[in-house]
Amino acid sequence: MRNKALAFGAIGVVGMLALAGCGRADDAGPTTGGEAATVDDSPATGEIEIWAMGEEGENLGDFADAFIEENPDASVTVTSIPWTDVMTKYQTAVAAGTVPDAIMIGSSLLPSMVAAGGLAQVPDDLVDDDSFNETALESTEVEGTAYAVPWYVETRVMYYRTDLAEQAGVEAPKTWDDLTAFAKAMKENGSDYGVQLPMGDAEDSTQVILPFYAQAGGDVLNDDGTAYAWDEAALTDALEYYASFFTEGLAPMSGYGDEQTAAFASGSNPAFISGPWMVGVLGDQESPEWVDQNVGTAPVPAGADNNDSYLGGGHLGVFEDADNADGAWKLIKWLSEPETQQQWFETVNALPAVTSALDSEPFTSDPRLSVLNEQLENTVAPPSVPSWNEMSAFIETEAEKVANGSSAADAASAIVAKAESLGTGW
Repeated sequence: MRNKALAFGAIGVVGMLALAGCGRADDAGPTTGGEAATVDDSPATGEIEIWAMGEEGENLGDFADAFIEENPDASVTVTSIPWTDVMTKYQTAVAAGTVPDAIMIGSSLLPSMVAAGGLAQVPDDLVDDDSFNETALESTEVEGTAYAVPWYVETRVMYYRTDLAEQAGVEAPKTWDDLTAFAKAMKENGSDYGVQLPMGDAEDSTQVILPFYAQAGGDVLNDDGTAYAWDEAALTDALEYYASFFTEGLAPMSGYGDEQTAAFASGSNPAFISGPWMVGVLGDQESPEWVDQNVGTAPVPAGADNNDSYLGGGHLGVFEDADNADGAWKLIKWLSEPETQQQWFETVNALPAVTSALDSEPFTSDPRLSVLNEQLENTVAPPSVPSWNEMSAFIETEAEKVANGSSAADAASAIVAKAESLGTGW
């Protein structure tokens, strides 16, 4: 999903996912039985109906014209639905037997969809597993069975005003201490704040808190993925670090807010952590030339253990009761081809989930895109369990308390207790 949406939120710290096994369709999922379908190499035929959200839903229909040229006996009908309605529409359609053929899946929603039933297993050999970003691929699996194919990924990097950093005498930060010093230097140079960070559930603050926790050396689930395994000390460190930017006046309590890009452009808040779409957003707001002259990107600063960043994105799945499952899988296979993934990036600025697609233009020459490519080597995603959305909302509430001066240790203890009472949801 894009921006503050439900993401992996795509996922490389394998331990964060801790999913048992790595097969595509060897074992039945928690609620889905049966065998994986077989898909041959013949052209797709018939109408293929797919639900998609956000920019993807708005653009996929026209984009699929190239698929129709290769498969003239097929048609693609895209229904664009709001992200906020996805689970309700999904559950209603499954219960009523009125499902489309395929659906775009925000990665954090996959476990809930699998738990609710209705998704088919990914056919054996439909795609080359080794071609995908490893963490994104793992985010499509539940207990060793794949229920979706990665479509695109979104990792976060640091955006900063290079002109103001030069005035302040600082370079892109590489460590936690560097980031604190960077933010202080920017504020001393005349900015109102030093960095923007998301605040609360409206902005999904776990998209930075979860990486901070991974950077401190923590895993979310145990080795077999059956239970939460929060490291209370690492969680305390992550919450303290996150909150320090607010308690020291280096980040606004309003979070990103509606004025995120305006504050960045004016210099009142000259740094933030976000995804690849922000290059285009800033270019549209100011100008591409202004971006070239004043905006730099860098991998997120490293904690004691690593510099993992959040990995978000979207998957594609097919319903068990699809009328045209064969056509839907063939469409998904086409969308997974490297050339198609490159063209999709040009359409919506969604980073390819297929790693070889990143080995050509514009990813190799544009420094901002090459930084994203570099960051993709070190990413972390939410655990693929149904209770994660409730768990993350609790974390966001506790983190906001710490940002307002409460004890990080108490918040970490409360999160651990919540995880024990909540369970994974399976």
